[in-house]
Amino acid sequence: MPNKRIAFQGEPGAYSEEALLLIHPDAEAQPYREFRDVAQAVLARRVELGVLPIENSVVGSIATNFDLIADSGLAIVGEVVSAVHHCLLGIPGAQRGSLRRVLSHPVALAQCERFLGELAGVEVVAFYDTAGAAAEVARRNDASLGALAGALAARRYGLDVLAQRIEDEPHNQTRFLVVAREPASPPVGVPAKTTLRLKLPHRAGTLARALAPFADAGLNLTKLESRPDRSTPWEYLFYLDVEARTEDPAMRAALAALAAQGAVITLLGDYSRWERS
Repeated sequence: MPNKRIAFQGEPGAYSEEALLLIHPDAEAQPYREFRDVAQAVLARRVELGVLPIENSVVGSIATNFDLIADSGLAIVGEVVSAVHHCLLGIPGAQRGSLRRVLSHPVALAQCERFLGELAGVEVVAFYDTAGAAAEVARRNDASLGALAGALAARRYGLDVLAQRIEDEPHNQTRFLVVAREPASPPVGVPAKTTLRLKLPHRAGTLARALAPFADAGLNLTKLESRPDRSTPWEYLFYLDVEARTEDPAMRAALAALAAQGAVITLLGDYSRWERS
């Protein structure tokens, strides 16, 4: 049986590839330049699954990916949380003291400010991708050039790890959503989460009333995110993560109460945290 084909955003060695290897260590990982390219690859059946980052424990939400999933019609079928440990990489034989420029994605650079501030005489340069920065260092073969990326990128491009776990916050983690063409609800009894989008009547108090049914049903909301409704200026859509399966009686009661209030509900999927296969 062939290995699953799973799409991710970034160059080979990206943190998204690290995340997908947590769920399918033998996957055929397929890199794509943009998040929307990942979604299109799943929809076009070039891959079975896609992995999209949705939230970082330090930086916060990647909210545009909520819109991408909802607008594309993809279903969320799982989530995986991956630790983000940045490394300083150089070509074989390079030394930390020989570096004059360090490349990486702006978010990675911001997450390693303390470490970078201690590198005397080193210019920090923003690059489009962490793994792409590693690939550029390998291509240039210049001992004065370094990259911030993960250990997987070091292995992918034959680079030395000059320093590891250099992030400012040791508990830096990213939550990824696994998306597919069709929904796949977890079995009854498995801890699960439902993600949904609400479009509410544009009247005073509607958000407060929309949240009340979840509290009345004893359901825990783990996330609430507002996004502009692009069809109507200055109105908003709301994304919610709820700790329940869609078909749980309490969740069905809450959704029925929302519909009675005039809410337009889009279910994006119910899913569990993905375990290593």
